[in-house]
Amino acid sequence: MADIVVLGAGVAGLGLAAFAARRGHRVTLVERDGPPPEGGAHTEVADWERRGVPHARQGHALLGLGIGVLRAECPDVLAELTGRGAVAVPLDTGGDDLGLLSRRLVFEAALRRRAAADPAVTLLRDRATGLLSGPAPYGVPQVSGVRLAESGDLAADVVLDATGRRSPVAAWLTEIGAAPPRETVQSCGFSYIAQEFALAPGCRFPSLRAPVVHELDFATVLAFPGDNGRFHLSTTVSSHDPVRTRLLQLPVYLRFLESVAPVRDWLDGATPVGGPLPMAGLENRRRSLVADGTPLVTGYALVGDACVQTNPTFGRGVSLALAHARTVADRLGRLDQDPAQWALETHEATEECLGLWFEQQVATDAARLAELAGGAHDDSLTARVLTALAVLREDDAHVRVAAERVYHMLLTPAELMRDRKVARRVLAFLREHPDLRRDHVGPTRQDFERLVTG
Repeated sequence: MADIVVLGAGVAGLGLAAFAARRGHRVTLVERDGPPPEGGAHTEVADWERRGVPHARQGHALLGLGIGVLRAECPDVLAELTGRGAVAVPLDTGGDDLGLLSRRLVFEAALRRRAAADPAVTLLRDRATGLLSGPAPYGVPQVSGVRLAESGDLAADVVLDATGRRSPVAAWLTEIGAAPPRETVQSCGFSYIAQEFALAPGCRFPSLRAPVVHELDFATVLAFPGDNGRFHLSTTVSSHDPVRTRLLQLPVYLRFLESVAPVRDWLDGATPVGGPLPMAGLENRRRSLVADGTPLVTGYALVGDACVQTNPTFGRGVSLALAHARTVADRLGRLDQDPAQWALETHEATEECLGLWFEQQVATDAARLAELAGGAHDDSLTARVLTALAVLREDDAHVRVAAERVYHMLLTPAELMRDRKVARRVLAFLREHPDLRRDHVGPTRQDFERLVTG
């Protein structure tokens, strides 16, 4: 049994605390924001102050990978969520895989109640201001705990940083004499505008897929169905688009959404809740605490978005956070080994869990940003294969199952193409359609500018 400190009670931190406690460890979970309010799902979304999660009220997808982790680790969380209005959706993957329709804060509130109720978890409302370090027998600083703003010093066998994309890890490591983390950063160049809606009584979501993606020449509109008849319509545009801020005016945003034909099914009978919410400054970022095969620090690891963050277009963040939390929790039973070896093996397990999806997101975003900025279409093999899969899945059951598994991160793209039946059909389709292009919907750029400036 180890004494674990987890910093940050977002999805990654909450999942990690629950998973570590389940494995017999004592966990102190440090979080500056207060607990969710009483009053049900709508109250949680409207009134819970989550300054540490700036995207808390944006649309979210809860994909098969993450839901599979919860079904194995904390099935009671899923039972509570469906009891409070979330919708479990059977996936067309050939198995019993599920997705879940829930707004982020409703999902997070259920996970927080689960972690807080565990007798092995102490939820401490405080804020970390730095790391404690002891002797460095392995040539690099050894973290021995954290400094807290209100509670003073807190010792730990390992400190797990789940403070998200804004983690102060670089400053903290520098303060104890360690090198800052190695970083790979790609500015996505996108801005998001999201609007919540309530279905009219008796109405149903047009689709239970989350997210539903509609691509225009200059924007992408995504539908995120959620719990209790609520859903979000989010739009991504280039951060350099000169008219993007006009979409923050509700009448303008509704006028634009009405102009996108397949989105009208979502708007029929729906009522806006609040106003459009922006989200900008997005990055794909990977931080590593290992350089040239040597750890920069021991007794400390990054979890979830503090380690790897991805652009939220595909809704992968929550599922990757839960999968990574389980990966790290599985390593906690080996804390009695050489700390440097633990750091290296945890790094390798992290790369296996997150690295592939990060690299794919970087490539996808670079190509899509070029399109949004008026550049050439992405004609890479990866882009053409994904387009072929989207077309073939409509009429080919085998391809549909495989593509669904990739979409929900239950199968990697490389594993998909090792399926000989899928590979043959995709390659034959590409030979027959050498000029394959995705179908774009919605108004032209000229019509769009008239809609939002008129």
